[in-house]
This record gives sequence, C-alpha cells and structure tokens, in this order.
Amino acid sequence: MSPELLQRFFAGHCSKEQEVQIRAWLAAHPEMLAPYLTEQSWEQFQAGGAVPAETSERMRRYLLRKMRTRTRYLRWSAAAAISILLVGLAYIQLQQKEQSFMQEAVAMTCLQVANTTFIAKNIKLPDGSQVALAPGSSLEYDSVFGVRRDVQLSGNASFSVAKDRTKPFCVHTRNINVTALGTVFSVEDQDTLLTRVRLLEGKVVVKKEAHVAKTMDAVFLKPGQELVFNNADFSNRVRRFGDKPLQEKPAVEPVSEPVTTVLEFDNEPMNAVFKKIEQTYHVKIGFNEATVKDMRFTGIYRPSSETIEQFLNTLVLLNHLKIEKTTAGFLIRTDD
Repeated sequence: MSPELLQRFFAGHCSKEQEVQIRAWLAAHPEMLAPYLTEQSWEQFQAGGAVPAETSERMRRYLLRKMRTRTRYLRWSAAAAISILLVGLAYIQLQQKEQSFMQEAVAMTCLQVANTTFIAKNIKLPDGSQVALAPGSSLEYDSVFGVRRDVQLSGNASFSVAKDRTKPFCVHTRNINVTALGTVFSVEDQDTLLTRVRLLEGKVVVKKEAHVAKTMDAVFLKPGQELVFNNADFSNRVRRFGDKPLQEKPAVEPVSEPVTTVLEFDNEPMNAVFKKIEQTYHVKIGFNEATVKDMRFTGIYRPSSETIEQFLNTLVLLNHLKIEKTTAGFLIRTDD
C-alpha cells in the first residue's frame, strides 16, 4: 500500500473498488493510521449517534460500583502494606539489636593475668590505663569495658588510670574497692590481715564490697595518704606514707631557669623515660639498664604541679623500685 494511494484515499479521490481494498487493509493494519490521525481530524470528528439513556445509566452504576470496590481495595492494600512495613522494620531493628548484643557478648571476654615472675608485670588495659602487677599477684578484667571499668585484684598492683569522667575505674579486692576517674594509686592485698591503698596523684574513694555485712563509711584519700584496712575486724585508718610527708609546695630544683617543660610518655621504656628527664631538666639519674628493661610507662609530668623527685617517687612506686637522692641527682635501684 503506497503512501500516495493512502493520501488519495483520505482525500476522497479513490474509486469504490480501491476504497474497499484500502479499508480492508487498514482494518488488518490499524497501526498505519497513526501518521494520518492529526489533532485537526480529532477536533472535526462528530459522533454518529448517542447511547440510549437506560444503557448510559447502567454503565454509570457499573462504573461507580467498580470504582468503590477498587477504592476500598486500595485503602485496604495501603493499610496492609503499611502494617507489613512497620512489622518488617520492627523485626529488622530487633534482629539488629539482638545481633549487636550477641556480637558484643561474643567480643567481651574475661581476661585473667597472673604474674609468675620475680619482677613487676606491666599490663595495658582496654581503656589505656597502665597496671604494674607485682610478683605473685593476678588481675581479672573485661577485654572491652562497658559503662564502668571494673577489675578484680588478688595481690599487689599499682595503677595509672586513663582519665574518663563518664566511666569510673574500680579496683575490687577481698573486702573493699577503690574507685577513681583518672589518677595514680597502689593497692596491696597480699597480706592476709591488712589491705593498703596509697594515693600518689588525683583522688580516690574507698568503700566496702557489697558482701561485707559491717558498715563502713566511704573514705576519700588525698595524694600522700594511705588507707590501712583490717580484714579481720573491718576497721580502717588513714595516715601519711613514706619516710616524711610530701611537701605542700614544690621544692626549688637546682636549675638556672624555672622548670616549665611538660613531658608526655606513651608506653615508653623506663630507661627512655629516665634519659628524657635527664636531658630536659639537667638532672642525673643513675639506674641499672637490666633492672628496668621490661618496664614501661604512660603518663604526663607537669612541673607546675609536682617536683621531679615526687614524679620519680611515683615511677618507682609503680614498679616496686627504690629511689635515693644523691649530690648529683637520684639513684634508682631494686626494692630488696
């Protein structure tokens, strides 16, 4: 069917036989009408008749009934879809929470460290706190700390606690516990009768454990104070520790200029700590390399808050060493 013949057909210039053939061909190929149905031809179209009134009314009622059914179906489908979606979201959230809890439960394990050597064992806790565990002592703690930082001590240990005001750090012994937020202290619980808590820096509070029936008021220690707890009669007393009380004001160091440099140590070997102090503050520190080879330290020295002697006292107490003052500086040796 050529385009020229179709043009003649739509223009009304074909014979009767040609019209019959073209109409039959267009009925078999209706898609060929698209290029010839223009907007003008649509506007010029006139209906050849009207639908009877009864038929029109039946059609209207039928269409309305179908529309109502479809509307109710759509509303019910939407409500059902929303309900399914909400249930699905709740289920997914529950699964995620259970999975997260299970992962946390699997990830968190109780670690036990026992020191069977003859020197202090340095332990770094999950929060960055440092522990010097004495020989014959053991420590239990979680591999991941939660809202609290609790450790169980059997024996003696010194603690340098990483500061975190939102998570209290608590050391539990047989009958008492020591809570701190960020400080340096030691706990001695190897004695069958007495437990000692010494505070070197910061602030701690000592309380009785929950299983202890006798009453005991909370005891707050200041730096340089020691609490001695009697595990037989549950009495306690607070006193100063050391050969002489710590000075309230820092002593003047024999240097030409005021000491202002702050030193920060991040798990550094103890020999490197001593050498850095020597170089920075021009003070002689004598020590045996073999004695301190397994010792490390994490902390900060601020000259504005303590003297070099007080800081070195903290280091030796953490590692169960002794310090002697000499004419040139200080001598560090083992605690025989």
